[in-house]
Amino acid sequence: MLKSLYKYASPHPQIFDNLLIRASQRYSLNDPFELRPSSGNVLESLSNVEINIGSGYKPSYDDYGIISFTETYNNLLMWAHYANEHKGIVIEFDLTKLNFNRYQSYPVFDNNEEDEMFASDNPIIKELNEGQVQRVLYNHNRPNEQKYENILEHFLVKSDEWMYEKEHRVIVPLITAECIIIRKSYLEVIDAVLELDYNYVVNDFGNGMVLVSFDSALRAESAKYYYSSDSLVTDEEFFQSFKLAFLGEILSTLSKDPSSIFLYKLPASSIKRVFFGCRMSEVDKKVIMRNIERNELLQEVCFTDVTTSQSRFELDFTKKYG
Repeated sequence: MLKSLYKYASPHPQIFDNLLIRASQRYSLNDPFELRPSSGNVLESLSNVEINIGSGYKPSYDDYGIISFTETYNNLLMWAHYANEHKGIVIEFDLTKLNFNRYQSYPVFDNNEEDEMFASDNPIIKELNEGQVQRVLYNHNRPNEQKYENILEHFLVKSDEWMYEKEHRVIVPLITAECIIIRKSYLEVIDAVLELDYNYVVNDFGNGMVLVSFDSALRAESAKYYYSSDSLVTDEEFFQSFKLAFLGEILSTLSKDPSSIFLYKLPASSIKRVFFGCRMSEVDKKVIMRNIERNELLQEVCFTDVTTSQSRFELDFTKKYG
């Protein structure tokens, strides 16, 4: 029975500071066939499926991100490709505690013909199993764009050339991201659309990129228009509809830029071990260890120094501590 999953990463310690992990949007995935089903016309949205969520909104591939994990920590190619040529790390996660259930589409309310409020419960969205860890399937044939009865296949089927990765995925709506790293040049466009009275820029990195988080600003803005005594919905239901109406198109634009990074909170208790690559510098290693030791939520995390075998083309993981 599978007990752990792993994540290959560059040697940046920030993940242990804020416990944020990236969900890759469609345009930042490294496989050109991803979310492009077989067809003479590349499918850009799921809009031929009738979906009743606020103001005619229809979900698109652009609305989702994928958090990737793997079953293996000792693959030489993955260490080279995803862990900065063995200068990075692999993080081990306890599968039983790797929970992203909080990142699911909120049931948005809309008006029916009688002008009454009801919760939309769309089967297409439900079938994606948002927030759940799901195994990737490998096939020689691409998913067919007409197979909407099994839309999950579009997100979880890859070419069998990728089989060595033994990938597992979590599908999350981009609108549920905790925060996003974007180009600073987008701020002017966002300000023109949202016209918020509240600050949503969390950090300016000084390199043309900024960290933004919309929830607090949008929640404060939506409160101006919500009157509980007159409403048939709760303030949370109103906020989620407000958020979808204001952010839908903006997030679609941001997701088309591969440099946009959508971030989600990791459950701290899920992190079990950090493997340090065989080419990792001692400085980078010490910085990561210090950041982990300073975080009271990560006191149970252990470490392994990866070395190369003296006789075989494989890695050695016997040097454990912590």
